[in-house]
Amino acid sequence: MRTSGFALLLCLAFNLPAFGQQVAVQLPAVGTTFVSTSVAVPDRGRVFLGGVSSAQTGRSRYGFVPFGSSIGLSRSSNSFSVGVTIIDLREMDEAILNSVPDQPSSSVSRYSSAISSAAVARPRETTPVAEESPTNRAAKFDRLARKAEADNHPGVARLHWQMAAKYGSAAARERSRQLDVAGPNSFKQSK
Repeated sequence: MRTSGFALLLCLAFNLPAFGQQVAVQLPAVGTTFVSTSVAVPDRGRVFLGGVSSAQTGRSRYGFVPFGSSIGLSRSSNSFSVGVTIIDLREMDEAILNSVPDQPSSSVSRYSSAISSAAVARPRETTPVAEESPTNRAAKFDRLARKAEADNHPGVARLHWQMAAKYGSAAARERSRQLDVAGPNSFKQSK
């Protein structure tokens, strides 16, 4: 008799209703809209391609007397536009490599001033300027590379050494080779 009471107690314990927390799951409504076209956009320009708008309204009434009602509204709008900015990387590289700071500065902005002055909008057709001789260009890049090494800018120094070697400097070719052999982390040791 004692075991049947224990079995009854176990049956009641396992048949109790489980109480849990109510959870509401809200899923997003996903839609897809496509635009397939070709447009011509000028540098730093923006063109509106099109758009889609939609609205939905719903109303329900319920009950006899007094009436109850509910109203639902939904509005959505999608638009498409494209913007273009052309970045001339060759022009930026030349501005960096040809920059000589006027005054010493420990901030990075000393190179950005040359870039910002070179990035000012100017006409593409420029009058030809007398070219420097390769020897003068090599000497200029050699001077800039030594200055960059003195200021502890190994990446800039490496670029200047490569440009000086491109214009025929044997010393720059040797220095560039030394830096390539030594690796990027041994800049200070190879000075």
